[in-house]
Formats: sequence, C-alpha cells, structure tokens
Amino acid sequence: MSSARGEIAALAVDRLAGRAVLPDDLVAAAVRAVVAGLDSPTLPMLAGLGRDDTTAPDLFAQVVAELGIEMPADAASARWQLLGAALAALARGDVSVNEGATAVWELDARLGHPEALTEVRRWIAMLDSWIPTDVTPVSFCEDQILQQARELLAGSWPPVTR
Repeated sequence: MSSARGEIAALAVDRLAGRAVLPDDLVAAAVRAVVAGLDSPTLPMLAGLGRDDTTAPDLFAQVVAELGIEMPADAASARWQLLGAALAALARGDVSVNEGATAVWELDARLGHPEALTEVRRWIAMLDSWIPTDVTPVSFCEDQILQQARELLAGSWPPVTR
C-alpha cells in the first residue's frame, strides 16, 4: 500500500514542479492504488475514469488532499526536491550517468539555471557534446558529474546561491 501512496505522492510533486503528467498516468496510478488497498472517498472515481478524461487532474488533487500527502510549499520547492532526488540517485548509482544527467539538466532549466549548479551543468554539457576523438575521456566527464552530485548533496539543501 505504501508504494501506491508513494506513486501518488511522486506524481503530485511532478505535477507541482511543472512536469508533464498525463490524465492516463493519474488514472493508472489510482487503479494500482485501489488494487493495493489504498482508500479515499475520491480514489475509486479517479480509478474509474477513461484514459483522457479531463477531470482526472481535479480528482487527483482531491485524492492527494484526502490522503493527507504532504506537498512542497511551491513549484520551486518541488523542483529542488526532485533535483535532490535525481542527484542522490546518480550518486548512489541507481541510474546511469546519462539518465541522471538528463533529469538534472531538465530540473536545472526549470529552476532557471541557478548559480549553484554551474559546475554540474558545465560537466553535463561536456558529456552531452562528447565525441570519441575528444582528448578528455568520457569516463572523466562522468566522474566529474558524480563528484559534483556528491558535493551538492553534502552541502545545505537547497544549495545557497551567492
């Protein structure tokens, strides 16, 4: 049941952060939550909607409230939360460097390219433009991205931009 609740919470944070979450994603998560035994007054209604039902986002917001899911204060806080999770997944090796870098790049853009992310952004750009004839090995770029992720996570969160 907690994984179904976690999926709903993750979708809610994605929506708040401005990521594309389709009505179908919301309905599918609701179906999995009902099957898992999660309960709220609106959850069965959401689970019963069609794939492209335009009422899904409003019902989803009701479900999130009914389940008492704690949400970040605003879109920027949601983006920093997602960025922290993406950096942590990178640092732990849960995702490939390319996959993690893609998520970091997207969230960096959504945050307006904060100064605190300058170094990781620089190494991601180098990795993205790397070609086999480059003097710098691709593994060096990847190692630098991992190092930057660890350094960012070791400091205050979200990082203070001076």
